[in-house]
Order: sequence, then C-alpha cells, then structure tokens
Amino acid sequence: MREVNRVEFSVALAGAADRYADRPIRVSVYDPDHRLGRRPQLLFKRRDRTPTTVLRSFLIDRTGRGRFYGWTPVQLDAIGLAVDPETANDTAKIEPEIRIRRLSLIEVAALIACRRTLTFFQIIRLFLAGNKKGAAFRFVRQCDALSAPDYSDWIEAQALAEKNEARMDGQVSQRSLRVLVSIDGGDALAVEETRDSLNAQSWRCFEEATSADVAKLIEFKKADKDTLWIRLPGGVRLAERALERLAEPFALSEDVAICYSDEDRISVRGERFAPFFKPAWNAPLVRSGWLPLEGAVFRVVHIPRGVAVESASSAEIALAVAQARTGDILHLPRVLLHRGQSCYSSPTHAEVVQPRRERPAVSIIIPTRDRAELLEACLKGLFENTAPADLDVIVIDNESTEPATLALFSRYQQSGLIRRIPLPGAFNFSRACNIGVDSAQHDLILLLNNDVEPIDCHWLECLAGELDDPTVGAAGNLLLFPDGFVQHGGVTLGAGTVARHSFHFRDPKDGSDRGLLCQRRDMSAVTAACLLTRRDLWHRLRGMDEQNLTVAFNDVDYCLKLREAGFRIVWTPAAAMLHRESVSRGADDTPQKLKRFAGEERAMHERWSDALKADPYYNPNLSLIAEEFVLEAHPRTLAARSSA
Repeated sequence: MREVNRVEFSVALAGAADRYADRPIRVSVYDPDHRLGRRPQLLFKRRDRTPTTVLRSFLIDRTGRGRFYGWTPVQLDAIGLAVDPETANDTAKIEPEIRIRRLSLIEVAALIACRRTLTFFQIIRLFLAGNKKGAAFRFVRQCDALSAPDYSDWIEAQALAEKNEARMDGQVSQRSLRVLVSIDGGDALAVEETRDSLNAQSWRCFEEATSADVAKLIEFKKADKDTLWIRLPGGVRLAERALERLAEPFALSEDVAICYSDEDRISVRGERFAPFFKPAWNAPLVRSGWLPLEGAVFRVVHIPRGVAVESASSAEIALAVAQARTGDILHLPRVLLHRGQSCYSSPTHAEVVQPRRERPAVSIIIPTRDRAELLEACLKGLFENTAPADLDVIVIDNESTEPATLALFSRYQQSGLIRRIPLPGAFNFSRACNIGVDSAQHDLILLLNNDVEPIDCHWLECLAGELDDPTVGAAGNLLLFPDGFVQHGGVTLGAGTVARHSFHFRDPKDGSDRGLLCQRRDMSAVTAACLLTRRDLWHRLRGMDEQNLTVAFNDVDYCLKLREAGFRIVWTPAAAMLHRESVSRGADDTPQKLKRFAGEERAMHERWSDALKADPYYNPNLSLIAEEFVLEAHPRTLAARSSA
C-alpha cells in the first residue's frame, strides 16, 4: 500500500449537530480531482459514546460524483469525511464539494421502494401484520443499505485500490514455494479456460499435477513444507493475482495448512456476478456443503495419510485436515475464483445431522418480574411441550407484586415444579443468572427468558446434544416472533456498534438468508434468551458481569470469554422456539436506560475491541450497518483470517 497521509474533511452542518442526529440524511460529493478517492468513509462522531466514531463508506464514480444515504446515530456531535488512502489522488489541487441534507421519511420510503422493491414490500407486510417495531427496524436498515454499491461498481473500485498494493512476489519466492495445480472435471473447453487463467497468473511458481501425483507425495512422504496444492474444477478461472495472494499466508507462516478465498460467477461475456462472500472456517457449514472449498490451497504435508485425495472432495480433505489439527485454516476475503457456467451448479446441501441427547438433565434459570401470562406460557411449554427430561427450573423473581404472578409462583412451587429465588433491587440480568447458576443442581445450564416458548417438543434434546461435543461451550437456537419472522439467527459481532441479532425481523421463507437459517453453524455468540452451557465453564469464566453489563451484551461477553478459552459456540435451527423479545422489560428509550446502555457499550469495547471489529463468521466485505449480505464499499480488512 502506498503512503498517503490520512486527510479528513469536516462536513459543514446547517445548525447544531443535534438537528441531524438519529435521522436519515443524504451527503452529496463532487470531487473531480479524486482528492477523497473512490471509497471515502463518513465519520459520525458521537458524544459520550464508545466508540466515539462510527464509520460508513460509499463509492464515488469516475466523474467524482457520489452520494451517501444513511441513518445517523444518536448523540451525534460532528460529521467528517476521510479519504481512501488506496485510491486518493494526493496531488489533487481541487478541493471536494460536500453537501449534506436531512431527508424526510417519505423521501426515504420512495428511495427504498424504487431501489430495494422486494424489501420495501416486506416492510409493508411487517407493518400490516402489526409488527411496527420490525417494520421500523428494517426501514432504518434499508435506509443504510441505499449506499450499497452495485457489484460491478464495487469490482471497479477494488481493482483500482489493488493497483497500489505491494506485490508479494519477492516475499513468496524467498520461501521457494511451489504450487501443484490439478484441473479435475469439465470438457476440453472448460479445462482450457482454467488453463488460460493459470497462464495469466502474476506469480509463476506453479506446475500442473494430477490428484494421483499428489496422492503419491502424501503416501510416500515426499512433499516438503513448501509444496502447496490446489485443485480446480474445469471452467473455474483464477483472478490474475490469485495464486500470489493465496500463497502469501503460507509464506508468512509454516503453521498454515489451508487457505481459501471468496468467489463469484462469470458469464460467457466476461461479466462477473453473484459474489459469494464466505465466513472463516466453519466446520458444520463445510460438512453440509453450504461452504464450498473448491479452489482451496493445501500445504501437502498437512494432509493426513489415508485420505483418498483422488476421490475425496476438497471439503472432505479439509475436514480431515481440521480433525488432525496440524495447522491453521485461513480464509482470504478476496474474490479470487470465478466460476463459469460450465462448472456451476446449484449447491447441494447434505442432510443436517442434528445431535440429540435423550432425557437430558438441565437446570433452567428464568429471570422474571410480574407478567404472569408470559411466565405461565413459558412454564407450560417446559412441562407440557418438552420431551422427557430431568428439569430443575429456577425462577429468579425480581420483586414481582402482581397477584396473578404471585399465585402462579405459589401453584408451581406447591407442585414442586419450580424453585423461586428472590432478587431485590433494580433489574440485573447478569446477577439473576449468576444467582441461578449458583443454585443449579445439574451440570447443564439453560438461560431462558420468561417470554420464550417451545415450538417442537425435542428442542431441549437438540440443544443438549450440541454440548455432547467437548469443544462446544454454548449452544443457541433459532428464535421466531409469534408472526413467524426471525428474532434470533445467531449474533453478528460489530453489527450496529457492539453486536446485533442476525437476520433480525427477516422472513425465514423468503430466501434472503441464502439458506443459513436452515444450517447448524458455528457463531461468535448467541443470545441468552435461550443459551445452554455447562456449569463448570460458567464458574471457570466467572459467569456474567454484574457490575458493567447488567442488562445488555452480557451474553455476548460470556460467549467471547468461552471463545477466548478455546470453546466453540454453536447455533442450531432444529430447536426453534417462539420469543416475544424483551416484552417484560421494555425498550431502552428513557434517559436512564440510554445512559446504562452507553455504559455497557463502552465496557464491551474496552474489553473486546479487537473481537468486535472482526467477527470471523461474517465477511468483512459486507456491511455491519445495513442488513446481511449488503456490500460494503470499503472492506474492513482483506487480510487472511482464522476462526480460531
């Protein structure tokens, strides 16, 4: 990357910054000399919040014109605009023109209806169904998505940025790396397309070899640490610098066993479309076939003997390497593979095998305050709609006073079905959970909100089955609103400012999840509305933070502590439940609650700043502000990454 001084321009506001806070805006830029570059970033600076600056990016076209649309954060203090160092013209003499305007809700609705029509009708559907909170949430997210670039424009901007990146030829060749390339399958024309892309590579240290040749190297241990292998289906084309970039992680560390990249499709006219931005290593997704690994590069010495490389798929070989645990598996978030029509077919997903544990013994902790109708539905689900299990139900009562709630407690306590533990004082979810775990009788601990109800009676067997794997520290599940929209599809780190539920308020049947809501998968965190973990891990990691995370993000903090200790977090759709989402405690909309939330936000960034910037299970080319699978104009990172 060339050296360009980081320059920030201030955006002149017509009046106090508060006039622009928590509302939709449009920023128009005219920069004919490209002083800002092609991928500038807006800097929303906030008072008394952490992080103090929230970044948003957008594209400026070849003529120097660009527009940003988005929803500003609360407590806005100022707005800046930072240059894109990789594409900025540092000899520019003409200063950019920058204008900002507040937008009305009608203007935003019209823009969404024109540019994101399908989503607009989904928002209308939410509103007509009475789900005003969901409609408002998706309306704001779609406002943020209005600045998302078209894929062709995104490709052009990234290509310009890559021209200024230092080539790795020297560093790679210092290690004397060589890549064996196998082209498998496809007709003669498809094989020739792949071979042509090989001959156009910027880095030339490769040679063709059959899978049988590689099998012999493995069998007779004739490969050294500098021998790499890539198998390509006929018809796949490599980007010009694909081998150079894929070899780089191997040159930097002998511990790298596998490296794979993102991909897209390419038409007969050479037009690229349908990008597939992948997560870092996620064994359940590889096993199911959702995460394809054709075009992955292997360090041959890390492939275990006995693996039938001639007949095994790249995914099967990668799973064998992962099981052997002899090296790191890295994901390079760059689009380096282009699939032609001849080598593309719709992904075939293997049937998901859901682990189950029959008659699990589980202590269930339910924090609550009043709202008898919610708690009664929850308890009925546990005792009447749950497959046989040894349940130790502990209700943590935060000063309930309503007669109906007290009568409900009395009835269930007299029958011996629940234990009630009082929690006086202000509501503190972390303290409630810690108290509950301290009183638990079983090794498996389930944190459960009082507004969650089972859909299928086998839900607890499925969750408990996930914990049979000793590498799993916690398991969560698919939670749906009563109207069928998604409440929780896992947690994405960094979304918003700290973390946000994946696929929030999405229709699980509309296909916009790209099949992920049907896939067991590793996640960075899951919600404590329904979280299963082990008591020994809870105590080892000192449970939840009662001082700094009383209400929000305590579940994310606990999951990150588990991952830091080397444990996986698994999310499964097989244990789907209904969730009314924080009905009993309300929204964070009072000054006191907003102050508390700001403190929790600050605590998370002080503790987990690096983790929140780099969720391994979410691609850095995708937006953390808009909804899932929306392109980010300026990728957060292009470095190879691991999920470990």
